[in-house]
Amino acid sequence: MNKLKRLICCALLFGIQTLYFPLNKYLQGGVEFKTPLDDYIPLLPGWVVPYTLACLWWPIAQIWAAWCMEERLYEGFFLASAVMYISGLTIFAFFPTYIVRPELPKTGDWIIQLLNLFYTHDDVYNAFPSGHVYVTTLIALFWSRWFPNLRWLWVSTVAVIFLATLFTGQHYLPDPIGGLALAWFAYRIGLSCTAELKPNSVLTMESSEQLSLPATHHRSRVSE
Repeated sequence: MNKLKRLICCALLFGIQTLYFPLNKYLQGGVEFKTPLDDYIPLLPGWVVPYTLACLWWPIAQIWAAWCMEERLYEGFFLASAVMYISGLTIFAFFPTYIVRPELPKTGDWIIQLLNLFYTHDDVYNAFPSGHVYVTTLIALFWSRWFPNLRWLWVSTVAVIFLATLFTGQHYLPDPIGGLALAWFAYRIGLSCTAELKPNSVLTMESSEQLSLPATHHRSRVSE
């Protein structure tokens, strides 16, 4: 897959994800997927900062993957992303869920203004599963294969965004849990349809090659 085809795939993923916005704006009815535990989760407006940064990270990650990721890994990532986005949109459309947000002051510092911006332009629908969580989690799973030495960083991004969805009042507790489940499901689909993506396959190949070297060298010495 050349760079042009990869960028077309990347654009296709962006196109699928844009269907989020009409669903978010025009859905009606549905379920408030709230649990008793949600009453104990405080509103902490400062968490809108990582919540916002996630929105900037996703397109960067998608373009980065399209441009630089190893061929078979990118195929798995693209397939998993497509499955995840389509599944998420299907759930939004046929099982509508919404949230009831807390009241915010109309004026305040830049953090309150930023959170108000989300409250104004991001409607209350498309709550379950959390798009913030499932997109961040899928990236973290594939980046953990791409950069395994930084796995701690990718896991940290998931934990931070999971909490940010709750502390900003943007989601109820089942929503990020559903996001984790959807991302894991899509990840497994992506790997299962890409046969070469096996754990430690490169290490296994290198080890077998190294083990065969002494034997080959010995045979060559005997023939001399």
